[in-house]
Order: sequence, then structure tokens, then C-alpha cells
Amino acid sequence: VIAILGILAAGVLVAINPVQKINQAKDANAKSDVGQIATALQAYFTTNSVYPPDLNTLVTNKELKVLPTSSVTYTAPAGAVTDVSLSYTLLAPAVAASDKWCWKSATGVTAALTTCAP
Repeated sequence: VIAILGILAAGVLVAINPVQKINQAKDANAKSDVGQIATALQAYFTTNSVYPPDLNTLVTNKELKVLPTSSVTYTAPAGAVTDVSLSYTLLAPAVAASDKWCWKSATGVTAALTTCAP
């Protein structure tokens, strides 16, 4: 009986794949963080007509209370910043070729892409 229960338990673990579920949960959190930062960036741009040179500026200008903890990459060219992007490398992408979750200021769209540059 114990051996049968062990086999059934192993089968259930294989079926639900807990590592993949954990990665999907982390990705969902990071997608939410990208959306939150994108909203703060748009608010900053509306007030200042340029995007900030770094994400910490959003906290000092009170667009965000705290910077989300996901490893989101902010890409902003030097000088007058009018076109930026946010990206996060997905841990469990739905399509292997589209492994970045990306927001671009030029389009205002968030989507899964292969590359993410402003």
C-alpha cells in the first residue's frame, strides 16, 4: 500500500510540475511590476515631457512609493529621453522564442517579444 501511494504521489508531482508553477507565478508578479512601472513612467512623462534617466527617479518624484523588486531592465538612451523600454526575461515563456516581457514607450504596448529596445 505504501509503495502504491508513493507511485501515485510521484505521478501527481510529475503531472503538476511545481517548478514550472513557481516560475509562472514569478512571471505573473514581474508582469504586474512592469505594468506598474510603465504607468508611473507615463505619469512622469506627462508632467515633465521626458522620461527619467533611471527608475529611482520615479520614487524620488513620488510617482512610485517603492520600486518593485522584480529584475526589470529599464533602457533609456542618454540625453533628452523621449523613448524608453522596460523588459523582464520570462522564466516560463508561453512561446520559447518570445522570452522577454516588454513595454515600449513608443507604442505603449506590453507584450512577449524576442528583443526589447526603445
